[in-house]
Amino acid sequence: MSLGVGIVGFGVAGRQHAAALDPMPEAGVAAVLELDASVDTGDLRRAGSWRELLDDPDVELVALCVPPGGRAGMAVEALEAGKAILLEKPPAVSAAEIDMITDAAARARRPVGVMLQHRVRLPAQVLAVDWANPAVTAVLEVSRFRPPAHYRRTGWRSDPVAALGGIAAHLGVHYLDLACQVLGRPDSVTLAPTRQLAEGIDTRVTGTVVFRSGATLAFTVTAESTVRTERLQVLGPDGGLSITDGTVITQIGDTGRTWPTAPTAALRGEVYKEMAESVATGLPPRRCHLEGARAVTDILAAVAGEPAVLA
Repeated sequence: MSLGVGIVGFGVAGRQHAAALDPMPEAGVAAVLELDASVDTGDLRRAGSWRELLDDPDVELVALCVPPGGRAGMAVEALEAGKAILLEKPPAVSAAEIDMITDAAARARRPVGVMLQHRVRLPAQVLAVDWANPAVTAVLEVSRFRPPAHYRRTGWRSDPVAALGGIAAHLGVHYLDLACQVLGRPDSVTLAPTRQLAEGIDTRVTGTVVFRSGATLAFTVTAESTVRTERLQVLGPDGGLSITDGTVITQIGDTGRTWPTAPTAALRGEVYKEMAESVATGLPPRRCHLEGARAVTDILAAVAGEPAVLA
C-alpha cells in the first residue's frame, strides 16, 4: 500500500516534495497543510488545520517543509500523534533539538528522516573507505547566487531565528553534510569574518573544520558570485574522492571510477523510498537518518554564533 504523506508548508520545498512523490508507487501526497490561502495547491487535498492533519488516518508520514525555527516542536507533536517524520533541511537548529526529536521518536517507535538527498549520491564503495583519519584533508566550495532582495523581503528568510541563517544553512548544508558523512563529527570549527546582508543572515561563510579523527576541511559558501558550483574534494593516503556538481569521481589505489550526476528530483524520490521502507519495517532510514545530521548541525550552529560583518 502507498505511504500517505502530509506535506506541511507548500512553498518551494513543499512543491519539490510533491513533485518527487508524483510518479512514485511507494508513496503519495495524502494532504497538504498550507495556511496561506493565496498559495495554490492544485488538485492536492488541503487540510484545514495542523490538528486535522495529525488526526487524519490517511497521513502516515508528515513532511515538515516549514522554516527551521519551531520545526522541532512540530516534529515532536506529530510523533506523539503516531506519525513518522521527514524534516526538510537544515533539520535542526541545535544538537539539543536533535535529542528532543530522537527521544520522541524512540517513545513513539516511529522513524525520522531528513531531506538531505545528496547523501544518496555517495556510492557504497565510497562509504567503505576509512576517510576519517588524520592524514585526510578536504576542500569544499559552494556558490549559488542570491540577490539581496531574496533575503530582504518580508517573511521568514529575513528572520535569523526562523531561518537559522542564510546561504550556509539553506544551500551549503548539502555539501557540508556530505563532507560530514565521509569525515565524521567535528571537533572544532574556526571561521573567518562572515559576511551578512542583515543580522544573522549570512551571504558568505569561510572556515575550517577539524574532525574528531584529525581530518580537516577548508570550506567556503557564498551567495555573492554569479558562478554556480558545488564541489567537495577529499584527499587521503589511499586515494581521493571528488563530488562536483553531483558527479562523483573516486581514485582508490590504482582504480578510478565515475558515477554520473543523478537529477536532484530523483534523489528526493530515493529519500521517500527509504522512508516508505522505514515506516514498513520500523527501522531508521538507511542513509537519510536524523542521527547523521548531528555533525552538520554542529557546523551550522557555529556559523550562527559567529560575529560577522555586514555585506
